[in-house]
Amino acid sequence: MSTTSANGPCAHPGRDLSIVGLSSALTGTVSFTVMELLDEAATTALAAGGVTAGVVATVGVSMLMFLKRG
Repeated sequence: MSTTSANGPCAHPGRDLSIVGLSSALTGTVSFTVMELLDEAATTALAAGGVTAGVVATVGVSMLMFLKRG
């Protein structure tokens, strides 16, 4: 994905944040589902899903900030 165009930096922050949010929600849901399939406690599965979603969101926003810096 290119962050620049012929007219300068791409200005779609809503789209970019939506992509990060949806990907973090998806990975959190997958993590929760895997923990449930492994017969872990419900609180453990919720914690794993929440931590995974938080990590993915943090990394995604950090990457956006790095790519959009110029």
